[in-house]
Amino acid sequence: MRVLVADDSPHLVLLYRAVLEDAGFEVVSVSNGMAAIAAVESGNVDAAVLDVLMPGVSGDAIAERLRRTNPGLPVLLMTGDYGEQFVVDVGAPVLRKPFPPEELVRAVRELAS
Repeated sequence: MRVLVADDSPHLVLLYRAVLEDAGFEVVSVSNGMAAIAAVESGNVDAAVLDVLMPGVSGDAIAERLRRTNPGLPVLLMTGDYGEQFVVDVGAPVLRKPFPPEELVRAVRELAS
C-alpha cells in the first residue's frame, strides 16, 4: 500500500515515514498542501495521511476536495489542539497529536481494510 504523508514539519515527516516504512508501507511524503494535491492527482497513492494545519492548503481542505474528486481514497487527518475546530465535519478519521507511533500504524492499517 502506498501512503501519502503530508505535514509541514520536516521532523514529523521523517518520523512518520520511518514508522510507516518499518510497518511495511511504501510512503510518499510532502511538506505542503499543494504538493499533497499533486501527489494524489498523480494517481500513485492508495491512502492519504494529512496534517490539518499546513500553510497554503490545509489538510481538512484537501480532505474535502478528495471527497469530491477521489471519493474512494481513504484519508486520515492528524491535528493538535489548534486544528480541532477544522475536523468536525470533514468525515475522515482523526489522530490527535501527539500520538504514539503504533497509533499511526494502526490507523493506516484500518484505512487499508
